[in-house]
Amino acid sequence: MTLATLLVLCRFLHFSAVMLIFGCSLFTLFLSPQRTSPLVNRHFYPLQRIAVWVSAFTAVLMLAVQAGLMGDGWGDTWRPTIWWAVLGTTFGKAWCWQLLFSFLTLLVLLLQAAKRGPALMLCALLLLLNLAFVGHAVMHSGALGMLHRINHAVHLLAVGYWFGSLVPLLICLRYLPQPQWHKDVVTSLIRFSRWGHGAVILVIITGVSNSLIILGHWPREMNSAYQGLLLLKIALVALMVLVALANRYAIVPAMRARPKLAQSGLVTGCWLQLILGASVLWLVSLLGTYSPV
Repeated sequence: MTLATLLVLCRFLHFSAVMLIFGCSLFTLFLSPQRTSPLVNRHFYPLQRIAVWVSAFTAVLMLAVQAGLMGDGWGDTWRPTIWWAVLGTTFGKAWCWQLLFSFLTLLVLLLQAAKRGPALMLCALLLLLNLAFVGHAVMHSGALGMLHRINHAVHLLAVGYWFGSLVPLLICLRYLPQPQWHKDVVTSLIRFSRWGHGAVILVIITGVSNSLIILGHWPREMNSAYQGLLLLKIALVALMVLVALANRYAIVPAMRARPKLAQSGLVTGCWLQLILGASVLWLVSLLGTYSPV
């Protein structure tokens, strides 16, 4: 595996882990009724704990990979002098905060359950916001640069809600057939959908804005690797939107008439969105290594 490929993999795992921490925290604190929060948290927490360790490990590994790319290859990935050189770059200055927030997130795992949930959500929020200060979002300076970073931060939070909440939603749907939990699961589903409308709209608006700020025009050059991948990303997001709309306006209304079929359709739809979302994140991780031309 080359360092460039490892960087893409690290970016993908880091983004996915941070969004999963964010989504699980939001779902437990705001989308689940108070009665079911302890129940769903028992299922989410082991997954969150893994995501916290993955995000921390990949944060350090990305710094090492950047050192190798800046230096002479694999031999420089763990050389302290090269690390210090990387930390002096624009990426490194922002990544110092990412490392700090990742370390704080690890410490949060030591807290009691009652305090751990809000603390995890705050750390995930900080991790997501800080990601707006690396990559193509820092290619401009001045007012345009600030606008780009703010737009990208909103984009990350909206994606974090949409993609990050899909796994806890799938876990929650397992309790839908059980009479004692049916009403609470439906409540969670309604809350997810209500806020999901806003998240999807923000993803589309900020995503289009990001592309226009980076390229200066709509991607149209198919002989450009960057623009070709960007168009593929846009197509996958459009498919995610279609699946989400089918879930909300075709499958959910059928729950009263055909509950078992509707539940199966919801689970399938969530899995499709999760697979498409993971594919989009992989493309985003890959696009970050390309020159935007």
